[in-house]
Amino acid sequence: MLLDQRKLAGAATYAYANRFASFAISFGSLAILARLLTPHEFGLVAMVATFTGLLTSLRDFGLSSAAIQSADFSSDDRNALFWYNALLSVVTSVAILLAAPVVSDFYHEEDIRVLLYVSSASLLASGLSSVHGALLRRDFNLRGIFFAEIGGLAVGALVSTSLAYVTRSAVSVVLGTLAQAVSTSVIVLLFGSWIPKIDGAIRSGLHHLAFGVRVSSFTVLNYITNNIGSVAVGFQSGSSAMGFFNRAQSLYALPVSFILAPYLQVQFPLLCRVQGDINRTREVYGRLLTLTSIIFVPLAMVLPFIAVPGTILVLGPQWGEAGEILAWLSPSLAALGLVGPFAQFMTSQGRVMELQWWGIADVGLRGGSALVGSYFGPTYAAAAFSFATLVLAVPIIIWITQRNGTFSLLDYAKACVPGVLIATVVGGAALGASRLAVGHSLGPLVETGIILIAAALPWSMLVAAVRLSPIQVRTHFSSRER
Repeated sequence: MLLDQRKLAGAATYAYANRFASFAISFGSLAILARLLTPHEFGLVAMVATFTGLLTSLRDFGLSSAAIQSADFSSDDRNALFWYNALLSVVTSVAILLAAPVVSDFYHEEDIRVLLYVSSASLLASGLSSVHGALLRRDFNLRGIFFAEIGGLAVGALVSTSLAYVTRSAVSVVLGTLAQAVSTSVIVLLFGSWIPKIDGAIRSGLHHLAFGVRVSSFTVLNYITNNIGSVAVGFQSGSSAMGFFNRAQSLYALPVSFILAPYLQVQFPLLCRVQGDINRTREVYGRLLTLTSIIFVPLAMVLPFIAVPGTILVLGPQWGEAGEILAWLSPSLAALGLVGPFAQFMTSQGRVMELQWWGIADVGLRGGSALVGSYFGPTYAAAAFSFATLVLAVPIIIWITQRNGTFSLLDYAKACVPGVLIATVVGGAALGASRLAVGHSLGPLVETGIILIAAALPWSMLVAAVRLSPIQVRTHFSSRER
């Protein structure tokens, strides 16, 4: 059957509408909460979130990726994966309840026990709809995902900001997360429009479970790598330092969540469908890398100049230290532009064993660097992690990707060179604007605006010159769906 071009275009439209609305809601609630809660309160939330996030990765067990990646996915498989995931959701939620005292003692913060108890309910609520959501993505039904995620996010933001205004405590954020999880799951289940059955079909899904284990192992290892620095900062420097570190990470994640994520929602299923067709794989993945390189590499060149004033502008004057940490994450942002979709590419090609081995090595490489840096403070943890990502991880990831010949070093060069060249010009423009702004006491709004405008002008002209659009999804796909 031919892959419907209109269906792909509609999916892309909903994916970007989702990110645009999500950005508006998340950015607004972030700015409000940062002015209502202290770094200490955000640190408590971060202590809870890093632990529950790890168990969330374990709960999913790669089953969502298995549902999307599989070429043949019967109703029996669908039912089996739902019950696997439901069981894992219950187990991990109970694990949070049991581990709450241990986590509290680890950080020497008694207040996070109650926060963990509430978070266990959030994990359970979100887990019961994850397979339904994966099937919506598999079928490119991003309309349902749009209403579920935006509806849940809006409810969560309203609850958290309202409670923060009244209580001025971390529990407001955790209760907002619970409200978001419940709302999102309810809407996903409504759009999923199927009721799972318990029968002998559960055994038929064992091969998907085996695939999911390998994907999940990488997800868990990658999560540990990205968060070990934050945990170490919280353990050694306390909740306030972890609050600064967490807010810097949140700002760093904004372009990832609201630019890259929607594109991957369309491109990951497409990569799965073209598995085995080398030319189509090169076309789809090359276009994806070109997009990430022309956005994230130039953005990484601009970030050091706007990190501090931009953070103060968004979060308020008490968050200047978070801006300093954010500035040191710019090399990692550049790395994202070069190899960001690596995991999706490897998963779509069925190369999950290699992905798993890389995850193990990455914990020692980047996670170890962040851990060592944390002994000197949160800024050093960010810098060590970031430079290890760009200097050490990127060359290894590129080598792994091209090992089977599907996507060569020459393909990488063709895809990423435009972004690197654009970044050089954009970085120079940002540097010049920053030098002009120094010593004039312009304030964070004016200073950030001047630098962004100076960088955006050459960036937009150069992108137009190479006839690329950072928000355009071109599939040009006419082969048969696999």
